[in-house]
Amino acid sequence: MKRLFAILTACVALSISAMAQEMKFVDATKLGIHGYTKQTDKSPYYRFDHTPYEGFNNIVVSHAKKSSGLYVVFKTNSSQITAAWENTPRALGDNMTGVLQHGLDLYIKVDGEWKFAGVGRGKTRPEDNKRTHTLIKALPEGEKECLLYLPMWCELRKLEIGVDKGAYIEGLPKPFKHKVVVHGSSITHGASASRSGLTYTAQLSRNLGIDFVNFGFSGECKMQPQFLAFLKTVEADAFIFDAFSNPTIEEIKERLDNFVAEMVKAHPGKPLIFLQTPNHHSKCLSLSTYNKRKVRTEESRKMMIALSKRYKDVYYLEIENVLGEDATIDNSHPSDLGFHRFVQAYQPKIAKILKKYGIRGN
Repeated sequence: MKRLFAILTACVALSISAMAQEMKFVDATKLGIHGYTKQTDKSPYYRFDHTPYEGFNNIVVSHAKKSSGLYVVFKTNSSQITAAWENTPRALGDNMTGVLQHGLDLYIKVDGEWKFAGVGRGKTRPEDNKRTHTLIKALPEGEKECLLYLPMWCELRKLEIGVDKGAYIEGLPKPFKHKVVVHGSSITHGASASRSGLTYTAQLSRNLGIDFVNFGFSGECKMQPQFLAFLKTVEADAFIFDAFSNPTIEEIKERLDNFVAEMVKAHPGKPLIFLQTPNHHSKCLSLSTYNKRKVRTEESRKMMIALSKRYKDVYYLEIENVLGEDATIDNSHPSDLGFHRFVQAYQPKIAKILKKYGIRGN
């Protein structure tokens, strides 16, 4: 029996070894990384170089190094797609999946539409920061166009894409037109979708064929002067702001007018779309939390209505109870159902505004 077990173990090991030998891996940076607000000369997986802007706290600095919203597009005739990646060790958040935080999310184009194909996942212990995972196998023959979303909540150090040894793999240009930068809170950052392709920015990109660039900073989107200084330098066709989830009422009163005025001046003729926080108005919500959100919403609404009348390219969108009462993880962050409702409600309104400026998808 022991001999049989040893033989079986050896066969499995040989099989795994043979499979590994049949694969070839290509560094993702050679295929091309997309989704930057502005590309840095730091790591290719950093989405923001904070160093020219003094005063950011350590949380912003940490978020700047995350690969949130970045993606790789490639074509291959491989029968399987594998990924090997390494990230900095990080404890898991209690309101997110491991796939969203440090996993990968693969889509393949079928009949002109992006279809979910598989995820890259690994052990979820923070110290297990090196992973190899087959995202999908037994693919049909022929060329496949692939869209791979990177982790939303970790610092990615290295990523390689594996395909059959005899197959080809080539990077592709971004599949989305234009560039709409979306700056916002943890909801924009991606909490709490189950995977990175289900964040609202990713869904809007695939649905409309427009590149909605994720510039979400969980807990830290407060219209700070440093963010304003950076956003004024960004080249984009439009901007969307989820600006009222993180700041206090006092910060909104102090900063909003100037933030809008400076953005209008820096980006004349470009649409600036402000979204109200998708508040969850459950009767089971604590009274103090409900009242705090209510007052903040009323104050920001009043100010935005006035600003949208003052500036012709400033827009304010609000949909009451857009998430419903059963579509958050923790009474704040949308689940997949919540993000689906959010996109279904806001997409036609956003598309209508963008169309006025000639911003259309594929």
